[in-house]
Amino acid sequence: MVPCWWQGCVKMLAMKYGRTISSLFILAAACGDDGSMTQTSATTPTTAPTTNPATTNNPPTSDTEDDTSSSETSTDATSSTPTTGTTPVEGAPMFLSFGTNVATLTQDESVTFNAILTDPDGVADIVGGTLRSADESLEFGVFVAAGQPGAYSLSLSWAQLHQTQPIEFDGGESPRGFRAVFFDQGGLTATDDLTLELVCAGGAACAGTCTDLALDGLNCGFCGRTCDSGQDACEAGGCGPALSRCINFDEGLDTCTAACQSFGETCAENACGAGITTRTFNNLMWCEDDLNGVNKIMACDEPQMWNVGARAIKCCCTDTK
Repeated sequence: MVPCWWQGCVKMLAMKYGRTISSLFILAAACGDDGSMTQTSATTPTTAPTTNPATTNNPPTSDTEDDTSSSETSTDATSSTPTTGTTPVEGAPMFLSFGTNVATLTQDESVTFNAILTDPDGVADIVGGTLRSADESLEFGVFVAAGQPGAYSLSLSWAQLHQTQPIEFDGGESPRGFRAVFFDQGGLTATDDLTLELVCAGGAACAGTCTDLALDGLNCGFCGRTCDSGQDACEAGGCGPALSRCINFDEGLDTCTAACQSFGETCAENACGAGITTRTFNNLMWCEDDLNGVNKIMACDEPQMWNVGARAIKCCCTDTK
């Protein structure tokens, strides 16, 4: 059925155009019930079309150690190698310099340790510092302010160093390590190290005293080795022959060869004192006190003639102990 609005249009057109009214009715019949023109359209699919996902350019996945794949972007897992050494603590005092007024130190001399520091909170925040051994097991003294703010010093003698840490070496010189430790009011610390060479012209130091091990009869060849013949008995690091301990007549040692061998030494013929092999005494007490002895020049293997005037003797023996 042709809608009414179309009929009105047709009447108006028929009045105006007359003969063309038939054509208009034909046109109206060709229209649908809703008055729209029929159009050819594509058949609506019964299922939604498959849409291909957009192709991405993500990096290819890589297999992990447990054979699983990961699509995460690979990152550089290499970390920087940690540095060694003491890392300054934030807010702690900081050394500007630490040194000594001399490069080497010997007996009867002194050394002054000088330190200059700063602090993020001002040098007034620095409480003070001490001088310690390299491993901090020993303390040599306390630094004192040295004029300008942040400057400190400490003077020590060879004897004072020896008193805290014994000085003994035989190689001509010995490096000694020191550590300065400073701290602020908050308890934060800063440390710095240095090495001072301790030297002796004689080549060695024994119990804090410089000596020549080749000539010192109190330290002959090595520290602490005392020659029986006294301080002047050392030559080329070896002790010269010396008279032995007292030998009583009843010990059964009738020659100096036998007597010296009993001490682990060798008889030194006519090599002691003014060139003697034995010294005889009336009795053992006098021998031990070295009183009224009689010097004799004789062979090491010559038998002793024990008698009233010679009841005890000393023999000239080497000193290699």
